[in-house]
Amino acid sequence: MTRLAQITPETRLVHRTADPGLSAVESFALLTAVRDWPRLLLLAAREVAPLALWRVVKGIPESLPPEVLTSLQQSAVGLDLRMQQLARRAQQTTRALADAGVPCLLLKGAAVGAIIDPTFRARPMTDIDVLVHRRDVERAEAAVLAAGWKLTDNPVYLELLKDAHHLPHFVDPALPGLRLELHVRLMPRDQPFAFDEALLWRDARPASPPFDGALVPSSSHILLHACVHFAWQHTVRFGAWRSFRVVSAMIAQPDFSWDRFVQTALEVKAGTTCFWTLRLAQTMAGIPVPERVLAQLAPPTPAKVCNALERHFIAQLSPGEGPVSPSLLLTRLLWRMALRPDWSGHQSPGRYDPEKKWSKAYGIAVSESRGQRIIRHARGIGDWIHFASKTLFR
Repeated sequence: MTRLAQITPETRLVHRTADPGLSAVESFALLTAVRDWPRLLLLAAREVAPLALWRVVKGIPESLPPEVLTSLQQSAVGLDLRMQQLARRAQQTTRALADAGVPCLLLKGAAVGAIIDPTFRARPMTDIDVLVHRRDVERAEAAVLAAGWKLTDNPVYLELLKDAHHLPHFVDPALPGLRLELHVRLMPRDQPFAFDEALLWRDARPASPPFDGALVPSSSHILLHACVHFAWQHTVRFGAWRSFRVVSAMIAQPDFSWDRFVQTALEVKAGTTCFWTLRLAQTMAGIPVPERVLAQLAPPTPAKVCNALERHFIAQLSPGEGPVSPSLLLTRLLWRMALRPDWSGHQSPGRYDPEKKWSKAYGIAVSESRGQRIIRHARGIGDWIHFASKTLFR
């Protein structure tokens, strides 16, 4: 909580809504400090948080300009409707899998929703993630097709997701924009952790109605997966609010234990991913993470370096918060400096795509030569100085 003062009111308010402990008094104080209303709306939309923000401000509408209040309400209503649709489709899908005799485990936002809010309003998401055993893939695919889903016809996804940790996504022709991802593994093959789907299946428990027939992971495993997904798979670039919402929801569960979580995180070589997710949840969202937990998970990185890396991550996650890294290579080096893969016992180089498969497939890969890149950075020397002075060394 002590580091919250370093963040702009707009970033602070949006991310504080990830914590159900946010009081009306604090909400009012944060709203009166906001100066950039368009940026507040932009951040809320980027983080899929309009509904959470609307719940905070609707009781004090006089604190917002009328046009901002109207825009936020419209976004919240649209997201509310979308989450209700997604929740119904998730319930229908788990029922179809159960009727087909296919064991399934809800992942990520769907798992959180099944535990704290079956309408999915408390932790909005963009798709439904369901894990099945590899031996059941054909029957699972037949079941979801019978439930009204349709395999995407996007050639990029069909090609690049061959033998991936989940099948190419399924779409709902009747509800454009809704997606289902059928997982056969928890994470991509190149993941460096001793953490896989076997651990989740081992400690899973039955989901409550209306997700009858499905399983959900333990609260510790849901949080662990969220930390790895945010800090390693997403390389601390996006998805902050949703990750912080998982933190606040899971640490409040009666079966959650910080000691057990820390022990598991260290055993599976995920200490640094958990450290950075939890530290940013504390800094950006004010979620009460015990200092002893952060100390146990922290890599042997000097405090000044950690502070600089934190400022870099916040600027990267929240546009307008500060100068961002002017170089992809520098961004990658800072990420590796934070996660300390060698110290963590990782063999994989990380989640950056050296072959640029996705960008090449979409025709947006940068094809500049080394000389052209050097010239570009030389012309942008001011951006390097600005980033170094305001983000890294302030």
